[in-house]
Amino acid sequence: MTAAIAQQPESSEATVRRVLGVWADREMGGQITRLERQGRWRPAWFGTVRTGDGEEDIYVRGGRTTTGTASFTLEREYRVLQLLEEGGIKVAHVHGYVPELPAIVMEQVRGVHDLRNAASETDREAVRWQLASEMARMHALDIEPFVEAGLSRPESPVAATMAYYQRAAGDAGPDILHANPRLAFLRKWVESNIPEQGNGPHFTACDAGQFMFDGDKLTAMMDFELAMLGDPMQDIAFLRRRTTYEPLGDIPSFLDMYEKASGKPLDRDLVRFHTVASATAAVMGSTTILHAFLAAPTEDGNLVETLNWVNNSTKQAFEGIAEIAGFAIPHISLPEPRTSLAGQAVTAARATAEGLGAGGDFDAYRKHSLLANLAYQDRLAQFGRQFENDYLTEAGRLLGRRPGDATEADALLADYVTSAPAGEEGLFEVLCAETLRRCLLLAIPGSTYLHGLTQPMQPLE
Repeated sequence: MTAAIAQQPESSEATVRRVLGVWADREMGGQITRLERQGRWRPAWFGTVRTGDGEEDIYVRGGRTTTGTASFTLEREYRVLQLLEEGGIKVAHVHGYVPELPAIVMEQVRGVHDLRNAASETDREAVRWQLASEMARMHALDIEPFVEAGLSRPESPVAATMAYYQRAAGDAGPDILHANPRLAFLRKWVESNIPEQGNGPHFTACDAGQFMFDGDKLTAMMDFELAMLGDPMQDIAFLRRRTTYEPLGDIPSFLDMYEKASGKPLDRDLVRFHTVASATAAVMGSTTILHAFLAAPTEDGNLVETLNWVNNSTKQAFEGIAEIAGFAIPHISLPEPRTSLAGQAVTAARATAEGLGAGGDFDAYRKHSLLANLAYQDRLAQFGRQFENDYLTEAGRLLGRRPGDATEADALLADYVTSAPAGEEGLFEVLCAETLRRCLLLAIPGSTYLHGLTQPMQPLE
């Protein structure tokens, strides 16, 4: 059965239920009485297991159906969660690992995520303090158990600083690294500005700032898929970037909380560097996922969300460079909307999609994804031609001749990056402006990422 499932990138719901049913009977001594697919791009399920002691709610975290994090396996995350729990860190209790799917079975943690759901400012501040304290405790863990579990130990503080970036670059193919001039510019800047000093190695979550809370209590930190031994300042940078779409509140005061909890001063210059480096690493990983999805689309994939990951992270990296170098961020606004036959077709398709039913959480997610794709197509129809013309004009001024289309502009600018000095301001302006245009095309009203696509990151002080 293991080999048959492994041949499929996505197990059928029937297969998932059968495999989990056998696992629950063997490992928990119980029967699965409820299993509902979560409405998101990644396979995951909410369930209930009935044992002789009563019923227990579980959460089943499945493996990605997309590539982009090849060296970060689900089994690796399972081992990390076990060690964090053993170290006294607030994470969901893991019941076990199901290699046949693969999947991690864990407790269903009480509470909600996103501090916008807090009942009061008092609750919000209490949870922020607990998160800062828990992160400080996590960063102080003994790293030896993680080394024994297979996490790589950086050989120096500088290697710890670059650990996640280098891992992401290693997972990306040459077409990812060289074809996109925005990414090429960011990579050249990062690799030319590596700090001489660093912190670590320490245990780091990497994709930090994800947690659940219940009232005024932090119940669990979550998502340790990208965890590694690195620099804690990287986690602070991740959290800063994440708060553009999952608001954590005021960042400078949160950093003060972390300093108080850890008993150590934060190196804010290092956080600024990690803002650029971690965002650039996120662009590499997300672009790899995007290319894989476009080559073989899946029903649970979400083009618009993946484009948000790519372009929001690119925007954050350019903002980080501007913060360090003192560059001005270009001002970009939407042009006058254009009426087209393509826009009419999108309008008709949206009317049909809005009338579709949604039988469950996952069906609702797919309907939402479809509507987001149509909204994005509508914005492309209205604004895409003028934005492309602006890009070609600006690229032409820099290159000495106007490219024929955006694809040619990207190729020519990617070559230009290779020979230009790292961080050239004129090149920064052209590529940052194009990034902001791409973000505005994705700035669909009601989008989770709307604030991050249209507003700058918070300063550190």
